[in-house]
Amino acid sequence: MSRYPNGRLEPISEDITPTDHQVLCLGGTSSNLERLPSRLQRAKRSSPDLKTKMEEVAYEMSYLKAELQWHKETKQILLQLQERMYAVFNSLEDALSEATARLHESEQQYLDLWQSETGQVQEGYL
Repeated sequence: MSRYPNGRLEPISEDITPTDHQVLCLGGTSSNLERLPSRLQRAKRSSPDLKTKMEEVAYEMSYLKAELQWHKETKQILLQLQERMYAVFNSLEDALSEATARLHESEQQYLDLWQSETGQVQEGYL
């Protein structure tokens, strides 16, 4: 039986969204990026002075506020899309019901025409 080494396992990295990647390329950061294991380790190792730490916290608050605003706007946009999709669905459902009723009425009129010409009633049509 083989033995496994007792060393630490590497942490599993989180998925970075395309938006996070674009923010990173533009020199910014996001909460997803800040939770990456490499970023967390770097934050643990650094011990900046109070002024530097305050600047970092102020910067972090500003990008977190911007990220929160982006999430709020995204949620609102998606809720509006959902509302419109429900309206479209209801409109299609109403149109389908109306078309079905009109087709049934048209079929009935057509069969009534044949019935009046022949003077017979066929089973299953009435």
